[in-house]
Amino acid sequence: MSKEKGVGKTNSEFEQKKDKVVELPVLDFFKINFISFLVPLYICLGFFLLFEYGFIIPLSIPLEIHFLILPGFLFFLYFLYLILLIEFTALWVRRWNKKSPPAEGVFKRVLEDKDSKDGKMMKYYHKRGFIIKFPMWLTSKSPFPWLVNRVLRRISHNNLGKNVIYCDAYVGLEFTELGDNVFIYPTSALSSHAVNTIFGKISMMKIIMGKNTTLYPGIIMGPNAITTDNNVIFPNTVLHKNWRGKPDKFYYQGSPGRPIETSHISE
Repeated sequence: MSKEKGVGKTNSEFEQKKDKVVELPVLDFFKINFISFLVPLYICLGFFLLFEYGFIIPLSIPLEIHFLILPGFLFFLYFLYLILLIEFTALWVRRWNKKSPPAEGVFKRVLEDKDSKDGKMMKYYHKRGFIIKFPMWLTSKSPFPWLVNRVLRRISHNNLGKNVIYCDAYVGLEFTELGDNVFIYPTSALSSHAVNTIFGKISMMKIIMGKNTTLYPGIIMGPNAITTDNNVIFPNTVLHKNWRGKPDKFYYQGSPGRPIETSHISE
């Protein structure tokens, strides 16, 4: 009898956890993929057919010249596809933002009641997180990695200055404000959100980095962490939620990040 109670309790806990799993509705999944990802592809395919049947064939371009100019044209179409992908994805996000504007703060992580205020906000928060990942990944792996900044500016609500360089790092998808000449080395990560408990509350707050800030590899920067101009954050440092540096201190290391003397650097 006790075993049956244990099994019943386990099944009940499983059902409760199952109700709290984050899932994208099937209809939304297909709409997002078709309109945002496939329509730009069809547009580029149309340009390719126009190139072949409106230029190459009517003008009887020799095969040698055709093969000579084709790679450059395909390279242009690849770039065009990325631009169209970003813009179509941004259209979706703008529609969602009208229904549930992104907001900073600490919110209940409501997943089961999608009609409540917090539930609606969480629904569109997860949708934004889903839709931005493909253009982010594709641009970062393309021959045009600077388009990552365009993704962050156009699709999400990020403010990036001039000459911001993300290497192979984990970018802040939203609520980031990066000044001019920020340089982020590989394996570092920015996260403007943090789940306080697995099904409790979630913090969404802006990350601010001053001009000329450098993040070395292995750095974690959490919500509402702020660096000032000319800060250098050395490897394997944690800038936790609400982290602040010290006045007139520019070099930091440790967990959490603490000021270090410049004499240590020269050694």
